[in-house]
Amino acid sequence: MAEIRILSIDGGGIRGIIPATVLEHIEEKTGRRASELFHLVAGTSTGGILGCGLVKPDGAMTAAELKRLYEKRGPEIFRMSPWKTLTSLSGATDERYSVRNLEGILNEVLGEVQLADVKGVELLVTSYAIELPDKVANTQSYQATRAPFFFKNWKARGQKLDPGESAADFDFKLRDVARATSAAPTYFEPALIKSRSEAAYSMIDGGVFANNPALCALASAYKLWGRKHSYVVVSLGTGQLQRPMSHANAKDWGVFEWLRPLMSVLFDASSDTVHYQLDELLGSSHFRFDIPLGADPNDEKAVNDDFDDASPPNIRALIDKGSALVKKEEQKLASLIDRLSSPKESLT
Repeated sequence: MAEIRILSIDGGGIRGIIPATVLEHIEEKTGRRASELFHLVAGTSTGGILGCGLVKPDGAMTAAELKRLYEKRGPEIFRMSPWKTLTSLSGATDERYSVRNLEGILNEVLGEVQLADVKGVELLVTSYAIELPDKVANTQSYQATRAPFFFKNWKARGQKLDPGESAADFDFKLRDVARATSAAPTYFEPALIKSRSEAAYSMIDGGVFANNPALCALASAYKLWGRKHSYVVVSLGTGQLQRPMSHANAKDWGVFEWLRPLMSVLFDASSDTVHYQLDELLGSSHFRFDIPLGADPNDEKAVNDDFDDASPPNIRALIDKGSALVKKEEQKLASLIDRLSSPKESLT
């Protein structure tokens, strides 16, 4: 019986710096990259981008390299031009940011590789299809117009396909996987991507249904390898939201006032729910690492919990918050690192 190791990374925009910092510590202490430590890597939104970078074939990135990428290039991604500010009314009537910089960076980092090219480690990335190709929409017992979607490199390679499915339908450019999972509503326009079979999908951020994809990852692992093995799940959060939301204010909010706070509530609640479920299922084999972001705006160590605050002061605060998390969880991290110290077992 093997011990199967799963790494899961939450969504959270520029706050992906926090899990990258924790993973940097794990990689340094074990002397191995994440792709060498884990059997399955899962991610949503910013966690999906990190996951794609960590398992990229012929040049997997270290957590330290990805952290530097966020630090140096994050401000490019979340830059609102004066024209965009004017035409979108600061994001009220259109997405806040052009996707040009994001897509350019994903192209630089992930290039032309396909999802099926990822080998030696399994990859699961979440997204939500708001428009499905006819060949997919009409294969259900009813006609689907939209649905959760899971990018799985094993299906892209032709493994564990259901009747009527083909590998080409599940194989996408890795950069398109990263673009789809991070297409946060109101921040970026939906991603229009095509599979290797030329089936077209319109995708938005996977955080709308699975901001913490750890339970999705465990369910997929059960299907891949069965229940006979033991499982350990390492789940990395992007900071616990603490911004006050008073009844006095919220009781009079309408659609526009609720829009951004509601997204934060849904994403945060989703992550916390999965945390509870996995604690119940796995007990001490569930390692969750997360940290409060701080509620007091006058606290110099507090972090702005907005997905898109890539200002230099906030990036420095996020790096500090990640370091504080490593220090706070020093004992639990030591226990995990001891557990990961031996090479991962082969499952072939």
